[in-house]
Amino acid sequence: MGSGTVLWAGKRLSEEEEASTRALVDRLRRAGAHQAADGFARFLPERAGEWTPDELELGAHTGPWLKLEAEPRTD
Repeated sequence: MGSGTVLWAGKRLSEEEEASTRALVDRLRRAGAHQAADGFARFLPERAGEWTPDELELGAHTGPWLKLEAEPRTD
């Protein structure tokens, strides 16, 4: 069973979310998807200062109110 983490600019990740994001970045790098890995790595705490004011503003308005739902695929 999979799990999901919703990320937005400026979000403070829980320990579980941080570990999950680090694992994803590592998998993407091993697969050679460096651009995608760099995109997800921006959400890690050590890179929090890289967000532009516009990105932080968008994250402040979108992130906390975002609701995602999904159903498992059966095909």
